[in-house]
Amino acid sequence: MKSLIVFAVLLLAMSTGWAKDGASIYKSKCAGCHGAQGEGKVGPKLAGTSLSEDDIVKVLTTGGLAKAPHNKAYKGANATNAKQVAAYVKTLK
Repeated sequence: MKSLIVFAVLLLAMSTGWAKDGASIYKSKCAGCHGAQGEGKVGPKLAGTSLSEDDIVKVLTTGGLAKAPHNKAYKGANATNAKQVAAYVKTLK
């Protein structure tokens, strides 16, 4: 039982760290166009997006949208940091 509690605490700490990393990346790479809270600016609103986390990862890592900069892979995006950003974006309301 004790090991299960320790595991749960570690898992929570890891997921919180990932969300924090995603927030940092979002603020430095995405907020300029999508707004600090995902409210939209030059780029579309992301708060409350219907895109899944997998869809967001795909847009960041392979492109797929008609408009730049997301018509191709976003420079510096990889599976790990794209997942972190996607998880953060899904928290925006």
